[in-house]
Amino acid sequence: MSNQIQKHFWADVSDAPDAPGVYAWYYNPEITDFDLDKTIQLAEMAAGSEEAEKIIRETLEQRVFQYFREEPYTASISGPLKPVYAGSLEHKSGISSSLVSRLAANPKRLSNIRDALSQSAPLFASPLYIGMASILKRRLARHKSLIEQFRSSVSLDSNENEESDAGFALQVAKRKIPPERLFVITCSMPSSDGAAIDIENILNRIYYPILGRN
Repeated sequence: MSNQIQKHFWADVSDAPDAPGVYAWYYNPEITDFDLDKTIQLAEMAAGSEEAEKIIRETLEQRVFQYFREEPYTASISGPLKPVYAGSLEHKSGISSSLVSRLAANPKRLSNIRDALSQSAPLFASPLYIGMASILKRRLARHKSLIEQFRSSVSLDSNENEESDAGFALQVAKRKIPPERLFVITCSMPSSDGAAIDIENILNRIYYPILGRN
């Protein structure tokens, strides 16, 4: 029996295979009808001004880009007989100024962007998290439970959750990613010979998931 690829939406995670394998979580971006209509209306009213570009930029940042922002890097620079500089490097937003200008000039272009983004994952998307499991159903149920727990009760400033499952769930909660927009792709294996460990190792190093790497 060959490996089997399946897609599971948030509500269907319990249907994941009762088998070993690897998996990848994805977020399906959403600009709601309300946000789309409001942004287009406000940008058209402010046409030709910097306010129109500000409106477009804020919508893209709040509804799309914020969910994919990388965590800060800790960097250190040193040299022979030189001072040492160390600190945190923040990920700056990747919103293109030329994109914002085009959309401010014609806000209705947002409709096409919204439609494309809603269908972009997984074919055009970076995974949020890649993992492996001896039992996929059990591991994914733990992810779902932790996400629900952190969204409802855990302090999001806590640094106590460093293990991978909790770390991923905490990031989802901190970014206020809507769980119903999450889905997971599973690849179940025909045996438990440890192949999933090797595959997970490689996938993490070539696809660089946004919210966690093993």
